[in-house]
Amino acid sequence: MPVDRQVLLRYQVLNKCFRNRYKEFTIDDLVNVCNVALVKADSTPVSKRTIQNDITNLETEYGIRLDKTMKRGRQRLYRYCDIDYSIPLFRMNDEERDKIEDAIYVLKEFEGEPLYDWARSLLMQIEGGYLDEDPSPVVSFQFNPDLKGLSHFSDLLRAIITKRVLKLHYTPYGKDTQAVTIFPYHLKQYNDRWYLIAQRKGYQNYAHYALDRIDNFEEVAIPYRESGVDFSEYFDDVVGVTVPESNSEDIVLRISKPRFEYIRTKPLHLSQHIMEENDYFSVISINVKINKELEALVLSFGNDMEVLSPEGFRMRIAEEILSMNQQYNRI
Repeated sequence: MPVDRQVLLRYQVLNKCFRNRYKEFTIDDLVNVCNVALVKADSTPVSKRTIQNDITNLETEYGIRLDKTMKRGRQRLYRYCDIDYSIPLFRMNDEERDKIEDAIYVLKEFEGEPLYDWARSLLMQIEGGYLDEDPSPVVSFQFNPDLKGLSHFSDLLRAIITKRVLKLHYTPYGKDTQAVTIFPYHLKQYNDRWYLIAQRKGYQNYAHYALDRIDNFEEVAIPYRESGVDFSEYFDDVVGVTVPESNSEDIVLRISKPRFEYIRTKPLHLSQHIMEENDYFSVISINVKINKELEALVLSFGNDMEVLSPEGFRMRIAEEILSMNQQYNRI
């Protein structure tokens, strides 16, 4: 018999709670967690009796086995006997399955990496059956399968989703290995590298850790600190992954006409604005925070791009060009 969406949501929440190895739930805790999820989904909160009935239904219809020995004082605590168990909640219809298969074809480029294996395994677990194989990928990305650190991706992603505190063993460029305790929040790719965006314990600012410089990591049993940041907007004012605490500025650039035709169709930043155009050059502005990635981007255009303002950034680029010139003029 099909399960309606509200009941399915409650079952999913209960399943997640029963599998949690780090937290123990009373019946009141389960009611609260379910109702928070229901309110977020614009559904009506339910009573303790409803959740108790849900648990009974899961035991009789799905055969879940709960540890009946766990207690806190006189209160019963709820957890699976086997926390690796998960309820087979639903099967997909053909349209839903086709969409996920399409996504897996896109991920084919990552075959052999944990993210691809995880997605393929997930579909097979949901379907409980066979996934057709096609040896040839139909989508290609700029992707380096030999990039050190990609093996950490799925474990870091899981730590973010399940809100685990981590101790990283991290080796910054040119420095000794450090052990840092962090609250992981986001994974971002830039310039063919992946970065973990996190907050270090004892600090308020956010840091980025290149995955290829993470040697290993383990979970730390301390409370997780929520970020309070919307990462869909966090990088809006920068090029790259480094987000300085400074304010964004209008960066004015003069670009040779042939090179600008490339930039016209592939803007340097969403804020790109054309200030002047003629037969020889174009002048544009972007409103961003100045960081190392912006500096590298400007230098990558060589003499086709000139920084007009702000003066401090213009001098920073000029000094880098002078240093490069001196290096190439050495005898």
